[in-house]
Amino acid sequence: MQRALAFADGIDSITRAAGKIAAALLLVLVALIFFNVFGRYVIGGSPIWAQELEWHVMAPVALLGITVLMLENGHVRVDMLYDKLPKRAQHLLDLISMLLGVVIALLFIKYSSGFVDSAWSIKEGSPDPGGLPARYVVKAMIPAAFLLLAMQCAANAIRHAAALRGEA
Repeated sequence: MQRALAFADGIDSITRAAGKIAAALLLVLVALIFFNVFGRYVIGGSPIWAQELEWHVMAPVALLGITVLMLENGHVRVDMLYDKLPKRAQHLLDLISMLLGVVIALLFIKYSSGFVDSAWSIKEGSPDPGGLPARYVVKAMIPAAFLLLAMQCAANAIRHAAALRGEA
């Protein structure tokens, strides 16, 4: 179980790095939104590429943020019921939830892969004049982020399994 816990620690490190990337991108997103609002209301318009770049930056922020929330135990649950359960029952419920999370994340990967393959095969870009050319790169974030989510759910499951065995 010690190797599994060390593996889980490694996944946590990857997730923390992804969280730092998401935080940096969030700052970029705020600056970009400011630029677009300033352009729209002061200058009279903002370029299409800048408007599209907002969602190109927002997508990885949201997708990576999901995994960071899982690491930090910030996901939604009914705490008023959960808190009344004994610790062992909490770990069991969390273990089941994390294993279900792995399955759901893998399903997202499976069903988004065709969507992403299609975008890559045609090098999908913006249909708008002046839009960004590499929309397929952003779409590739979907399976990549859900792979990271599956890994983080697995890491959390390892920790809950260890706690149930009295090893954590």
